[in-house]
Amino acid sequence: MYITMTTNVVRVMLPSGEETNFQLTLTGKPRRQEQKLRKLRKYVQQHPSGWKKRLELAELLYSIGEWEKAIVEYNQVLKQRPKLIEIRLQLGKILHLMGLTKQAIEIYEDTLVLCKDQGINYHINGLIGSCRSQYNVALNSIELATTLNPDNSAHWLSLGLTYLLVESPINALRAFEQVLKLSPDDVIALNYNHDALLTSGNIQAAWKSLNKTLDLAPDHIGVLERVINHRLRRRLVKAQEGKKTRQLIRKVMQLAPDSVNIQALLVYYHIFRTESAKATALLDKLIKDYLNNPLGWYYYARFMFHTGQLPEAVTAILKVHKMYRQNWGIYQALCEILPAAGKIEQLRLVVAEMLELFPERWSVWATSGQVLVEHFQEVEQGSRLSAKAIELQPQLADAWFCHGRVLTLLGKHLEAIEVLKEGWQCLPAKETCLQSLPAAGGLAENSKAIGDEVNHRHWWTVVANNAQQLTDFDPVLAYYWQGRASAALGDKTKARQAYHHTLNQHLLYPAEEEVKESLRCL
Repeated sequence: MYITMTTNVVRVMLPSGEETNFQLTLTGKPRRQEQKLRKLRKYVQQHPSGWKKRLELAELLYSIGEWEKAIVEYNQVLKQRPKLIEIRLQLGKILHLMGLTKQAIEIYEDTLVLCKDQGINYHINGLIGSCRSQYNVALNSIELATTLNPDNSAHWLSLGLTYLLVESPINALRAFEQVLKLSPDDVIALNYNHDALLTSGNIQAAWKSLNKTLDLAPDHIGVLERVINHRLRRRLVKAQEGKKTRQLIRKVMQLAPDSVNIQALLVYYHIFRTESAKATALLDKLIKDYLNNPLGWYYYARFMFHTGQLPEAVTAILKVHKMYRQNWGIYQALCEILPAAGKIEQLRLVVAEMLELFPERWSVWATSGQVLVEHFQEVEQGSRLSAKAIELQPQLADAWFCHGRVLTLLGKHLEAIEVLKEGWQCLPAKETCLQSLPAAGGLAENSKAIGDEVNHRHWWTVVANNAQQLTDFDPVLAYYWQGRASAALGDKTKARQAYHHTLNQHLLYPAEEEVKESLRCL
């Protein structure tokens, strides 16, 4: 029998008083929810011992974002049917997502006592490890689950998602590959497989994966969100292509009117069309409608930063930091926005906090090292921290490139060249990816610093060639790097043309200011 799957974005109130969005994948299409909710509530009041209808009520409350009420009903079901393992796992997931990790661990530990399947128990131990932010424990446990039950796609999916949490896209890809062998049309796995491919630099494979997913699930919110992101990156915002992008955004907003992510994409759509009044109006509405949602303020901070409105960006990102500290993206934004605005006094605290909260993420170590070197001249500590990124992800090109950037800042040019070349070997074979542009640029600059003019010109030529190949994927960055390469190679006319192209495609701050200054010099 064919089971209809649908997606929904719900607004959930957290115990802290803040609100957030969650995207849910549901079985069946919800219809007449209010009417059904009234009937179910009336039924369980009249028949308090009936657990099946109470379970329906719990699932409906979950699907509409009433998670605190859903938790109450799930607990009532488990009092009557304590051995329902799937319900226990669902309840544990909800508690974990809401930040109630102590309660989530308790329900998982109770489930371990009841469950006789060793593979599921390993999986549950992995979930407990994730709740405790012990991701190595989590990965080891879920790996054992996949070994015992290799045909259970849920184990492989959980393994892939956990690898993404620790920024290990190459290992995540291996896990998602197993999911897709078992279930080739698994939309959730295809979505995350696309993300891991993109992160590891496999642009063509990522695009192919996304197109397949779009064919399978043209109304899936997560799929449409990724497609819109691709179109905005390509600046398909004008003429007929612009109409297509707008239609996609309109479609998703009808499917998920409460999605902050989609509303943020609409703001960028107007920014890239240079419709600043519309973008500003949407931003104001976003903050008004999502006053207690950290994600709304996060996007507001990003918009202010990308349009060069630094005081507003600082105020917003500090507000987000005060509201919610469990998202690495917030710290990443702090490390970009605060120094750009000359507010470095809080950066030490930011570095200390993110190292404590996210020690499993290689990018946290790389960013921390760069911050300490660039803004506090802490040479040894900064270099040591950024080197940790390579230790965590030795197969990932980006980890090597970030450490190479820190070595460049330190003036250790020979070491930087060696590290950048190691990273270059980690890039996908027969694939031109965005990571190659700053990496080759770094190799060129370090070669010049040691007086190696041959390799200086060689690597800038590589930048120019690779940028040309990436024009369709990301024209803004491609033209930006073409401009830098042409200027370094002495072709001022070509550099000016490339820089004007990237400005016309609406390059964002701070790169926009850099390009304008370069044009003045040219």
